[in-house]
Amino acid sequence: MAFELAGDFLKTDKLKIKTNQKDQLDIFHPDCNLICPEENKTSISIDKIRSLKSSLELTSHQGNGKVGIIYPAESMTLSAANSLLKILEEPPDETLLILITESAKKLPDTVVSRMQNHNVKKPSAEETIQWLNNNQTEENWKEIIDLFGSLPLLFSELGYEFLNEKINSTIKDINALILKKSKPSEIATIWAKDDLEIALKILYVLISNLITRSLIKTEIDEKYIPKSLEQFIDAKLNYEKCFNYLNEIANMRQHLLKGKGLNWNLQVNNLLTPIYAELNGLIQHG
Repeated sequence: MAFELAGDFLKTDKLKIKTNQKDQLDIFHPDCNLICPEENKTSISIDKIRSLKSSLELTSHQGNGKVGIIYPAESMTLSAANSLLKILEEPPDETLLILITESAKKLPDTVVSRMQNHNVKKPSAEETIQWLNNNQTEENWKEIIDLFGSLPLLFSELGYEFLNEKINSTIKDINALILKKSKPSEIATIWAKDDLEIALKILYVLISNLITRSLIKTEIDEKYIPKSLEQFIDAKLNYEKCFNYLNEIANMRQHLLKGKGLNWNLQVNNLLTPIYAELNGLIQHG
């Protein structure tokens, strides 16, 4: 839809794609800038927004204005969002900016207040899989969609192999913690250096699945509950503390996306300690 809007604004059919042609030259337009996280990254840096600003200030190649598309907008660092704010406060003439986000609540209020909001229905899992696999080798995107939701553009940017490897490595780390093969400090050092936001998202979903299976005794998404966590399905979980634990993960992700300068090694170490201690504090005793 963003490309459709861009095509209408720029008076061109080149951007009006109907299938997954994101990596093909036929959707390129010199007056349209798509801003996404760099390959194997999950955040949009300030340099990306500065580059967009410079591009928007140039004369339109075809005389119909300039377009900037930012996706996912919530992945902008705090400094990137502040840089974008300067563009919104003094936008170049004949410019259209499109920000795509899961929720406007994930963006700074100062940015949202300067935009027009339009709610668009997310694609279904089936539509996302069909789009991602168009004219390509069939990949099992379902597991990735179950974890992250339907985010076709982001998945296409990061790639199936990267996301699948990240899921497997995070599950392996959690298994190692529970089996006492690795310490929280060791895993924290790895996560803090390597796409922490994705690892936290995966951890959030795994703990959520554990809570769900404990509550309703269902075999939901069993693959995303490591074997080492299955032993706790029948344990007497302290659900209040479990949900507080999920809130802690969610807050860490928000701080991370907003570019908060925290000691992430220490934060992650503290977060993983209950898992290393066999969910100590999350299980009721007696």
